[in-house]
Amino acid sequence: MTKDELARNLGTIARSGTTEFLKKAEEGTGADSNLIGQFGLGFYSCFLVSPTVRVASLPPPTSANPDPVQHVFISSSSGDSFEIQPDPRGNTLGRGTEIVLSIGEDSGEFLSTSNLKALIDKHSTFSTTFPIYIKERTTTRVPKDDDDFTYDADLDEESAKEPEFDLVKEEKWVRVNDKAPLWMREPKDVTDIEYEEFYKAVAKDPSAETLGWSHFKGDTASGVAYRAIMYIPAKLPKDFWQNISSGLNSVRLMVKRVFITDDLGKEYMPRWLSFLKVTVDADDLPLNVSRETLQNHRFLQQLQRILIRKALDLFSHIASEQPEKYKEISKLYGNALRIGMMESHKDKVKLAKLLRFESTRSDYTSLEEYVDNRKEGQKQIYFMAGAGEKAEDLKKSPFVEKLDARGYEVLLLNLPSDEPMMATLGNFMGMTVQDVSKKGLKYGDEEENEAEKKELEGQKIAFSPLINWLKKELAGQISDVVVTNRLVTSPCTIVVDSFGWSANMARIMAAQAEAENDPMFEMMKNLPKVLEINPKSPLIEGLLEHVLELPGEDEDSNSAEEIELREAVKVLVDTTLVRSGFSVADPSTYFERVEALLRRALGVSTSAKASTVVRPAPPTAMGPLEEEGVKINLVDGEEDEDIFGGGGAFGAGAGSGGEQVEEWLDWHQFKADLEKGKEGGAQGDEPVDIEHDEL
Repeated sequence: MTKDELARNLGTIARSGTTEFLKKAEEGTGADSNLIGQFGLGFYSCFLVSPTVRVASLPPPTSANPDPVQHVFISSSSGDSFEIQPDPRGNTLGRGTEIVLSIGEDSGEFLSTSNLKALIDKHSTFSTTFPIYIKERTTTRVPKDDDDFTYDADLDEESAKEPEFDLVKEEKWVRVNDKAPLWMREPKDVTDIEYEEFYKAVAKDPSAETLGWSHFKGDTASGVAYRAIMYIPAKLPKDFWQNISSGLNSVRLMVKRVFITDDLGKEYMPRWLSFLKVTVDADDLPLNVSRETLQNHRFLQQLQRILIRKALDLFSHIASEQPEKYKEISKLYGNALRIGMMESHKDKVKLAKLLRFESTRSDYTSLEEYVDNRKEGQKQIYFMAGAGEKAEDLKKSPFVEKLDARGYEVLLLNLPSDEPMMATLGNFMGMTVQDVSKKGLKYGDEEENEAEKKELEGQKIAFSPLINWLKKELAGQISDVVVTNRLVTSPCTIVVDSFGWSANMARIMAAQAEAENDPMFEMMKNLPKVLEINPKSPLIEGLLEHVLELPGEDEDSNSAEEIELREAVKVLVDTTLVRSGFSVADPSTYFERVEALLRRALGVSTSAKASTVVRPAPPTAMGPLEEEGVKINLVDGEEDEDIFGGGGAFGAGAGSGGEQVEEWLDWHQFKADLEKGKEGGAQGDEPVDIEHDEL
């Protein structure tokens, strides 16, 4: 710059003062407010760290000024004046501009080489148009030249003469922003290795890997051109799902290759895409020092939608062109895409096509493949949900057995987000989604099999005595009992209405912190449940026969046979609840009933009590505890030398002295000795002493 150019470019800001400069910047419109890339703004920032700034500049020679003179501009942050004079050093620059900052005492941190590198790395890593160098100073130890030095192998190590060293200081200029802005090149000219290396620079991790990327450019409706690179990381932070953020720091905004910000607001990128790493460079973005104005700029609002669309396009491209790579993406980010299904109604169909599931037919399938493999007349997408369960366990559910036996495909969903996501989807490519654990299941060929329809109608009539009896006995627990053809081997199952919560959803909602105090939770949890019985099950047939043999209404309804039948049915219903995924209202009573059934099956009296005699605890301890490492006397003042060793009574075959017992105790003899000890007067104050000659 010439003397006049120094005054015109730098003097205005030097005279304006901070307040006036900010005011003019905020009031500026059009080209006047585009401060990015202007020399004046960079010069103004010098006063943030330097009380005095010296700018030396030498313009190139021209015909009008063949012998230019180097001038120096001097200004301070505390004043509103400046001075320009010929540089007393002469024309030392050759050509160009030099800025010298006098760092104030409160800004000494900026003299640190590491701090300077960090600042440059953050804001100007890719600004290769303006290379930035830092002078690094190193100190090395160099042995002194000593012609008299000799090494005598006969001398011991201590007596041997050690060489002396000189400390040599070296200075060298090192370029800091040496990473090329890959987004400025055409994608066809960039290799995969270059993209991968660039991602390591973006992630600031030399070992970072990526599962895919998208390199694109375009223009927004507001007329701002941009270039961008989007990456899918190969790993997620360990606490990603616990501290999932809504896109914070996932988008780096740059203008003319100068970093502006990575904080575009918590709601800028949706949380289900917050794992992406995006670099966006706008060619011409009017900005001022107000962050609020930046965040509300029309370009950024348009860019948000563009990035979401490009992300979905990237996933779709990898899914079609690199299916094996997409398996990794689906495994790592499938849950995030499911969340996107629930949060982004506009992109619901696109996201649905990206999802992958396990099913009774395949361990990796899409909804499009499911529709392609549907059966003739099938209009429902069947799914069975169970958060945290294995797919093979879901396949064994009684809700799945008839569908699987007939050859229908059922999606096996085991992520917490699966069931609410399917409810959000509603339908896909003309097919509605159907939870097989709920009412409303249809095969699509019911009208074609008249024989099966007639058989089911006949079974409803034949089993009406059992249905009526079950409705009476299970009133308050079960809302209805119906005959079903959805089961093959299972005797019965429990379903809920299509608008109610499945057992899986009830468990998910119960895990919420405030679920217990939520009246909606209580209402949905207690919605009516329907018991569906399999008329072809031998167990259900047996129940019908027992009900038919019960005495009439005018006779005793509390006979031993009916009481036992009630208990058996209660066990059956509770077991069906558990197998259908629901929880039992009273687990203790349920296990007592199961034990009673087992006793009757084994011929054990249901009234027999355990003969265990409980020895009371010793008196309350007195005095301080024994010091660590001191032997404690346990029984009758004798030291317990080895509680768990050969002298103890633990482990089969161990005798009282550690010797092996040659044969097992005779159970009948042991029981007789036990009864004899009881008759002798032991009442629980002392343990019963059982002696065996064989021991």
